Amino acid sequence: MRESGGRVRAILRRGGVVVGLFLLASCAKSTPHATILFMKERELGGPAFPTRVIVNRHYVRIDPDTGAGNYILFNRKEGVIYSVDASDRTILVIRSHPITLQKPTTITNTVTIGKRKGRFEGHTVIHYRLFTDGQQCYSIAAGKHLLPRVARALTAYADTLAGEQAVTAENTPAGIETPCDLVDNVFDPGREYAYGFPVRMTDADQNQKVLVAVKKDVPVKADLFVLPAHYVRYSPGEVRRGG
Repeated sequence: MRESGGRVRAILRRGGVVVGLFLLASCAKSTPHATILFMKERELGGPAFPTRVIVNRHYVRIDPDTGAGNYILFNRKEGVIYSVDASDRTILVIRSHPITLQKPTTITNTVTIGKRKGRFEGHTVIHYRLFTDGQQCYSIAAGKHLLPRVARALTAYADTLAGEQAVTAENTPAGIETPCDLVDNVFDPGREYAYGFPVRMTDADQNQKVLVAVKKDVPVKADLFVLPAHYVRYSPGEVRRGG
């Protein structure tokens, strides 16, 4: 099985950038309806690829690099993330748990507000730069009041992943984790959604996410939120213990 730390980091990157999100519109409807966001991503300056994320009141589904067959499913009620790998037929299971890592007392976060960057879906887009200890962690063009329910869902996803990220940081040699790593992944996960939904976002590692289009109130299939029954499930803890 794959080493869990790298896979967790990839999950965080993909989760932070949205592509397609399904929001359940009404309990009265027989078929789940959703808002779908279509995104383009670049990782470490590489070629762009499409991403889709599906979110309803109970789940978030993220399809990174659509067509590969891999996806991430977040059970919002239970606080559990499932990373499905079609190539080796496994599911990495990440559960929410308390953070015991101590936050450095000297860490300082600042935000600069820049110029308007036009409009998206009728919302004003403004440029923000998020810093930690003088290091730029995010450059964000965010739409004020754009997709607030989607932003809340993805913030909850980041909060759930933060516990595992904290364990990874504790087991990482000193000096490897940057201030941005610690704040973005552990101590203030989801802070990139605090100013509206990002239309364009670049992090400290030059991973970029761009919101291309949005479709609202679209019917979706319920089986999009069902995990493969025959895949082997394992946890990051089992990998650390050599299980």
